[in-house]
Amino acid sequence: MIGLEDERQEMGRPASARWLTDAARALDSAESRVGRAAGDLFRSDGPDLSDQHRAQIAQLMRALIGAIEDDLRIRLIDSLADEPHPELLAALGSATMPIAQPLLERTRLLREADLVAAMLRRVDEHRLALMLGRDSPYHVADLAQRLLDLGDAAIAEATMALLVAESRRYDPFGDPALARTDLPPGPHRKLLWAVAAALRHYLIRHHGLPDSQADLLLAAAVRALLAEHDDADTLEGRADALAALLDAAGLIDDALLVDALEEGWLALFTAAVARRAGIDSAGVWSMITDPSGMMLGTVLRAIDCGREAAVTMLWRIGSAEDADEEAIVARADAFDALGRREAAEAVLIWRLDPNYRRAVIEIGEGGRRR
Repeated sequence: MIGLEDERQEMGRPASARWLTDAARALDSAESRVGRAAGDLFRSDGPDLSDQHRAQIAQLMRALIGAIEDDLRIRLIDSLADEPHPELLAALGSATMPIAQPLLERTRLLREADLVAAMLRRVDEHRLALMLGRDSPYHVADLAQRLLDLGDAAIAEATMALLVAESRRYDPFGDPALARTDLPPGPHRKLLWAVAAALRHYLIRHHGLPDSQADLLLAAAVRALLAEHDDADTLEGRADALAALLDAAGLIDDALLVDALEEGWLALFTAAVARRAGIDSAGVWSMITDPSGMMLGTVLRAIDCGREAAVTMLWRIGSAEDADEEAIVARADAFDALGRREAAEAVLIWRLDPNYRRAVIEIGEGGRRR
């Protein structure tokens, strides 16, 4: 918490310096929230995740691990088809006994920051989309229809690909879903190998398979799944691809940003802001979900967004997050008070490599350290 003396020092500093400090705090907050969520994930009494967040993330995790395990089991069965292991084949073919989940929950492998961040983003995005009125995987936004009607084949194809990817955001009950194919490359590889390691333990411990045979079988199965994975086919990848085409055509104006947000098309909204700002989509998403609510206004000022559009977006996000009117007005006032040059300085570190941002925080220069 900032004390009175800190507040006095802040008031005496130039506005640009104060905004740089605010940006650093937001950077710190974005990363630390993921760390706290990872620590709370398997604790029923953890203070940093709501019961709904914890339940939805746990469900995403179970579904992901189950899907990966099923894929690996199928490949193992094929590889062992000519081997004299009838009991093992029968066990691998049984869908009633999860193997990997109980083993992995005892480790820290499911608390990897990148993996938890992907889960947290999907849950937050789902909640925010519902609050903005996007409540169906089959809803085609008016903006999407306009993009399809432009007569540009590449944009139409990219729009359809994004709509297909968007449909994977929901499970059959309308809850958030995260397909294995929608995981970012890093978490995807880590989780595949973690599930493979759990299956290795099972094959050796319960069925006496030689270590080397288990290793070779599982390595071949994982590599086959990795070879089939298209990093560009993730929801975020499809949104980035469409944003790149729209940017090249000069179509990412303020109106498009407002329309994407108001229609709950958050993947495109995030990618379009990122494209205009020269920031990766993950960084922009952290700004959108910044608890202070100030970083979205900062990046909108940095991209020279008009006031009417910016205030509309700040109001829509703030209302969807249940911020009170006074807080939303304060965000609009802050947008008015901030110069574009100051805003550009404030978001500079977000334009650099995410690994650099993470290292800055780890070393301790992300903002005020407690």
